[in-house]
Amino acid sequence: MNWQAFGAVAEMIGAVGVIATLGYLAVQVRQNTRAIRAQTYDSFVSQFRNWNEPMRSDQGMAQRFHELMEDVKSLSPEAQRHAIHVLFDFARLAENLHYQYQEGMVSDAVWRGWENTFRAYLSAPGFAWYLDRRRSFFAPEFNEWVSMLQGTSRVADPRASAITQPADDDDTGSNNAQS
Repeated sequence: MNWQAFGAVAEMIGAVGVIATLGYLAVQVRQNTRAIRAQTYDSFVSQFRNWNEPMRSDQGMAQRFHELMEDVKSLSPEAQRHAIHVLFDFARLAENLHYQYQEGMVSDAVWRGWENTFRAYLSAPGFAWYLDRRRSFFAPEFNEWVSMLQGTSRVADPRASAITQPADDDDTGSNNAQS
């Protein structure tokens, strides 16, 4: 065997090695992506459970949350201020999963189930009341998606600023809380 033949065989072996390495890396990237997706989903579910824990463990809290979602204006100003924080946390959870979905970190099948859950919450009058006051706190893409779920084209009230601002019919000069 001469040196040229030996060199050609060595190049072929090297090419096979490169191809095998690329195949291995492709498998590793795919497995890593799956692991990251699973971790993202697990983190979201844990965050949602933590947010939902007070309603699951305290029947009175569950009743107050139901009242908040259905008729926020019947709540006292103090309860409305508290409601703003509860709804802010929920909206951030929804915005987070919406973002993760847009970035490809949540599968279509998983997303559809959560989208139906979000539709139930985000379409409630209490949440519409909240977003009329705080829409500018969230990403435009999230706001567009929420508007699609609500079947509206609500626009954020630019006068809403402080998170703890109590809400009533007079704070915006109009009755935006109706859905």
